[in-house]
Amino acid sequence: IMGKLALFKFAYFLSIVLTFALAVVTVLGTFAGNVSPKLNIFMTMIGLALPLLLIVNVILLVYWAIRRKFWFVLPMLALLANYHYISATIQLASGGEEADGYMLKVMTLNARNFVDDNQDDSVDEIKQYIEDESINVVCFQEYRDYVSGRPERISKFFEAIFPYQAISGSVATFSKFPIQKRDYITFRESNNCAQWVDLEVSRGKLVRLFNVHMQTTGVNSVLRHAAKMEQKGISVGNGQRATMVSNRMGYEYIRRAEQADIISDIVKETRSPMVLCGDFNDTPASYTYKRLKGRMNDGFKSAGKGYMYTYRGAKGLMRIDYIFHSEELGAVNYYSPNYNWSDHNPVVMEMNLPQ
Repeated sequence: IMGKLALFKFAYFLSIVLTFALAVVTVLGTFAGNVSPKLNIFMTMIGLALPLLLIVNVILLVYWAIRRKFWFVLPMLALLANYHYISATIQLASGGEEADGYMLKVMTLNARNFVDDNQDDSVDEIKQYIEDESINVVCFQEYRDYVSGRPERISKFFEAIFPYQAISGSVATFSKFPIQKRDYITFRESNNCAQWVDLEVSRGKLVRLFNVHMQTTGVNSVLRHAAKMEQKGISVGNGQRATMVSNRMGYEYIRRAEQADIISDIVKETRSPMVLCGDFNDTPASYTYKRLKGRMNDGFKSAGKGYMYTYRGAKGLMRIDYIFHSEELGAVNYYSPNYNWSDHNPVVMEMNLPQ
């Protein structure tokens, strides 16, 4: 009996230590976005793990509350400390404005070269959705103009509804508003890129729209490389594979941070109302998110409702596609429907334009 009692007390002590340690690490995740991966990759990884950390803290909160133990305070404080992250993923009520009839309706989508989950062409379905939703600006990432089996280029196919187009590398912006200026932003040693366009939304009034595709995580390419090694007879254990993935992710995080700094500098110099959207390949806890957001508002926080994720893998835990907006552009609505056009869901935002 004494042995069982000692074992129980030890297990109880370990559960308290575990609760405390997880709470501390989760609170550290609050500051992940303030630290460049170039300075501290550990903080970056905590930010990446934050969704799972928060789920575990919820479980611990319920566990200690059911047991009526004081230790429930620890996970509760960890959750409260991450309010800004949680509110970037879950909104109980929409805070959007009423539509005033003079609208900018933007959709962003990583189109995965217009190949859906069944390896079929997704262009027709995407175009139909855009017409049904009365979207007047669409931003594509992983865009290609030629799709196998289609008789015409994608840009030509969309020309009737989007007469103004800007295609830069693998990003494309199609607009019903005239495009007055544009620029293509390339990144060092990367296939990813970005662009900005100045849209003339009314006579003499411009909105600058950024369409970005930030550095990918590199996980898929590492796993493909490991598979090729095994095909050649080179054994790759789980530990080695995990190390390869971790090293590659850390490298790509640093490159993504450099790219975010480049775009952030351009955003700071822009004086017109702005929209910044695209595939960030990063969560709301990240340095990339914080740098790109700058002085703008997160459209989901402004006008979204419910639970928001945009990457269709990872068990629906990843929000990595965004639309940010200037204060002058009043947020009306923000949503992300689930379609199998790509491994990303589209993100749509309605905004009131300045009068």
